[in-house]
Amino acid sequence: MVENLEIFEVELTAPNLIVVPQGSTLQFQYSNVQIESNKVLRLLDAPEIKNVIIDLNQVEYLDSILIGAIIRLLQRAKQAGGQAVFCQACENMQNILSCIKVGTLWPLFDSREEAIAALSEKS
Repeated sequence: MVENLEIFEVELTAPNLIVVPQGSTLQFQYSNVQIESNKVLRLLDAPEIKNVIIDLNQVEYLDSILIGAIIRLLQRAKQAGGQAVFCQACENMQNILSCIKVGTLWPLFDSREEAIAALSEKS
């Protein structure tokens, strides 16, 4: 199932929730970011969803508000006993993730397929 929201595109393919940010919050109202990120968080309540994959193929940059929303998703997956990873980050996004040390907590994969395979191996 694919759900196209304004800020996040979401795909549910159990046991994975794939989240694709669509841009920085400079393009969106802050309240919409909060509403949508809460909708996505609630998707993790489904018993068949364990893991989160953040696919960064649509963004060159994410600001702190969206990074905070994404980190909440990643932490929720971990708290629920699942795994969380990033994939398909451009060089600029890789630098941002490295600078904020997110890459030390959640691995980054070159492709979505590699991320799914890595999560399957750990399950």
